[in-house]
Amino acid sequence: AMDQFYDPTPVGAHDSVVYLITRVPLGGWIRALHWWGASVVLTTVLAHLVWVFRRRSYVRPREVTWWSGVAMLALLLALAFTGTVLRADQEGGEALAHAVAGAEMVGRLGSWLTPDFTRSTSLLARLHAAHTSLLPLALVALIGLHFWLIRFWGIRADGPRTVPFPRVLRRLAGVALIGWAAIGALALAFPPGLGYPAIGGAEVTKPFWPFLWIYAAENGMGLPGMIVAPVVLLAFLAAVPLVDRGERRAAWVPWVGGLVLVALLAAIVYGALAPQQAHLM
Repeated sequence: AMDQFYDPTPVGAHDSVVYLITRVPLGGWIRALHWWGASVVLTTVLAHLVWVFRRRSYVRPREVTWWSGVAMLALLLALAFTGTVLRADQEGGEALAHAVAGAEMVGRLGSWLTPDFTRSTSLLARLHAAHTSLLPLALVALIGLHFWLIRFWGIRADGPRTVPFPRVLRRLAGVALIGWAAIGALALAFPPGLGYPAIGGAEVTKPFWPFLWIYAAENGMGLPGMIVAPVVLLAFLAAVPLVDRGERRAAWVPWVGGLVLVALLAAIVYGALAPQQAHLM
């Protein structure tokens, strides 16, 4: 619905979001639903990943199930990033500037995320296409694969391997209704803000909360931290089924996993509380 009022051009993007919030009936609330829904999804997926790790549900033959979940987390972060950029406010402009700087650091691997990739359209328009079509299609495909793998291999848990679908459907419907009611209330009570139009070269904001751990890494390592932190986290998650393959869990694996989780949460808190720093200058 929001896309009907959005103008994916560098000149009109911010004004179109302002129009959505101020002129479209329920436009501000729908945008707030989108923001809070994204936050809840990211939180629940991370919590689910921690739960699956704790239960060791990644062991053979469920390695691909785990990897598809990790890939979904990466896609959700990509959707959060592109959604931030599309606002074209100061926070979105700084997020885009950091992403372009990171893409230039990795050379050809990041060429798609640079303005020089093509002169036929703007980078903002390409990110809009990614946010509204490419990334959602990839996410739907991964969700389908994930559910099929769960259906094929089952879950690693105590109790019966399968349960009647109507019982699961009733529980899911109840949780979904309560969840959407809570998100609707949060969207009404705490709508997300919108900053002023982006000013190039200025760094006065902090990123959307799921990226505060990367911001913290930049504070400690400079711009390379923006590349190193996500690579280390995703590499660890991808390696988990490969290094913990035996019948019994390796004693060091839960300790390392716990340290990674604590470090991630601590970095998010630090990023939220630390004084704002400039990284591109």
